[in-house]
Amino acid sequence: MVNIDLLRKLVEISAPSGHEDKMISFIRNYMTKYADQVEVDNIGNVIGLLRGTSESSPKIMISSHMDEIGLVIRRIEENGFLRFERLGGAEPRALLAREVQILTQKGIIEGVIGIKAHHLAAYQKELEDIRDMYIDVGAESKEEVINLGIRVGDPVVFKPNMRILNGKYVTSKTLDNRAPLLVLLEVLEALSQRRPKATVYFVASVLEEFNIRGILPAAYRISPDFAICLDIAPATDTPDLKGVGADVKLGGGVVMQRFSFHGRGTLGGLIPHPKLLELMVKIAEEKSIPYQLSTFFGGLSEASYLPILKEGIPAIDIGIPCRYTHSPIETVAIKDICEAERLLIEFLSSIGKELKLVRGE
Repeated sequence: MVNIDLLRKLVEISAPSGHEDKMISFIRNYMTKYADQVEVDNIGNVIGLLRGTSESSPKIMISSHMDEIGLVIRRIEENGFLRFERLGGAEPRALLAREVQILTQKGIIEGVIGIKAHHLAAYQKELEDIRDMYIDVGAESKEEVINLGIRVGDPVVFKPNMRILNGKYVTSKTLDNRAPLLVLLEVLEALSQRRPKATVYFVASVLEEFNIRGILPAAYRISPDFAICLDIAPATDTPDLKGVGADVKLGGGVVMQRFSFHGRGTLGGLIPHPKLLELMVKIAEEKSIPYQLSTFFGGLSEASYLPILKEGIPAIDIGIPCRYTHSPIETVAIKDICEAERLLIEFLSSIGKELKLVRGE
């Protein structure tokens, strides 16, 4: 049974990349109730250790990033309006006319992102350039903004807005990655009462939305035998995405990514370790847990660089189907969260010393 109250708490805690301290504190305190040991590393990754019953079994890392997309104040205009840049990959089309919160040293300042008046349609562009957008906090001057405690560089998040749709879907800001983070925490709780043979490190990571690599110091330190990355997987079951990629739908079960590639910039991506993927599929089928296979061109996850870290860390991506990604109305199915938890509990419970991830055999 999915803990909706815990999910609501997770989506309401503001944690834009690089400013995750409130979430770090919450996750550390939560993990302490179930893990044998909890640490926070130098950059903020929270690592919960659950010791297995067999010392000869593999050491596993399972991770979910805790940070969220947002904005960052880049300029305060003399008339009191605020210019901003994206912090992470916030979708520009989803920004106009949104309620936002600016996180300052003095607390939260409410604001809205302006939009040209409909009645002046002759002056409208099809889409505003993000550098032309602005936040309105009700101030009339730069001095008034500064007196509110707002500074250049302050992070901005969407205002919390979680809703349940038709009793089966959740829609909210930052379900990427709070739905997978919920799975991480609930699997930790379950396995603390049903110890697996393997030792498992539960990592809530930082900085994924900024540069993907926040997980690397934790993975380097843990040096696991293999890693599982929990994230969302873009759903393609809406009318505007018909025929795009694999048929990933809400309510269809966990998504196992067979290929991901960013295709620009870092050129990062992941082809999962084939034996890990085969084993995950095997467990899902044996336990009658629904799953979906997919490929993902245009994105990547924090598992992308693990195969080239240290001696190479075998990794696999597990995703919860999500509509409207990187917007304030990300939407997931409660059923898929439940099935993700069930799959991971069964998978982690099945791992023993007999597991071999040798390639070429």
